[in-house]
Amino acid sequence: MKNRFSKRIFISIIMIMVLGLMTAGCGATTAPPVVVGPTTYTVTVTSQHPWCYGTVYVSGSPTSSYLLTWGSATVYNVPSGAPIYLVDTNGLQSHTENFNPLFGTTVVFNYWW
Repeated sequence: MKNRFSKRIFISIIMIMVLGLMTAGCGATTAPPVVVGPTTYTVTVTSQHPWCYGTVYVSGSPTSSYLLTWGSATVYNVPSGAPIYLVDTNGLQSHTENFNPLFGTTVVFNYWW
């Protein structure tokens, strides 16, 4: 009789554990890791017009990069959305291009105004 009683208890415990796993599941799923892109970029500024040359300005500050006519200049640590423009040797300012990394890391100046 004792053997039969312990067998029933053992089967009952197993059944409770199986039902518990079926209703609760094996555990909560974790969220996928968030991938964060870079905060600053290396940008190539390119001239495609004879009037497009000068010191490259990023966010209102001059950089050490100078863009020659029909040439290109590299600017480092440019944040996304930063306004980029040129100032020529006479102090005239070009139009502004806003940097968007979704369109690549090349900013093209193909007209002055």
